[in-house]
Amino acid sequence: MTQQHPFAAWLADEVSRRGYNLNRHGEQSRFARDAGLNESSVSRLLRGTTAPDIRSCLPIAKALGCKTTHVLAAAGLIPANEIDGVAPSRPLSQREHLVGLVGNDTAAQDAVIVLLRALGKWAP
Repeated sequence: MTQQHPFAAWLADEVSRRGYNLNRHGEQSRFARDAGLNESSVSRLLRGTTAPDIRSCLPIAKALGCKTTHVLAAAGLIPANEIDGVAPSRPLSQREHLVGLVGNDTAAQDAVIVLLRALGKWAP
């Protein structure tokens, strides 16, 4: 008996979370169309009889609305620790979070700080 590829469970969960009801007729075909993949390929992926290749990961990611690295990691094509690059070695400061939110515009940063202080969410 062949073992089911673990990607199948991940893909079925992600497809369902995106609103495709795989128990309903035509939903698997709809996902295949949205991903631009052959229906039989998607069927084999969901049954776990085949593993995705690197070329199918990009269209799957686009159809799911997620990063290609997430699909590549779920498929076992890259290590999971490479999904979002190297994690920061220390927690980000409040100011670094602001830069990530609004960029280097100090006026925009100050406006966000005023708003957060009014909401009681900013500690100096």
